[in-house]
Amino acid sequence: MAAEDLADADPLPVVIGWLGEHPAVVAAFGEDRVDGLNEVPYPRLRVTDVPGGSDGPGSYETRLVGVRIQLEALGSVDGGPGKHELRRMLYTALGALGELPRADPAPPGAVVVSVRPAQAGGYLPEADRRPRYVAQATVWCHPSYA
Repeated sequence: MAAEDLADADPLPVVIGWLGEHPAVVAAFGEDRVDGLNEVPYPRLRVTDVPGGSDGPGSYETRLVGVRIQLEALGSVDGGPGKHELRRMLYTALGALGELPRADPAPPGAVVVSVRPAQAGGYLPEADRRPRYVAQATVWCHPSYA
């Protein structure tokens, strides 16, 4: 495996696919409401990669990287579904994310071996005052060798 293959250790599409199909997340947010966007309909779960994690010198030998993933439970401009409910929805998504390393069969793409909390959930409204609960996790993965 060449050093540039380390770029294939990208868990973001795997995480979005997993959460978008997870029954508890779909029940909390609704269908087709998990992606990297902030757009209607709401509530929705925005999932992005953010600075942080680890792809230090050992990563080039082991191909194991830690990618910081941010989950945001977004409400609508009118304030719904409410701060407490958004927090509950965010933690439902975090719980589902924690199940990903044990998925059988594993989703296609980067192989997720571990998920660790990185930043506890907190209320952080968007600039337009849209309610938002945010948390981060470090997803440890390596490229798929299949």
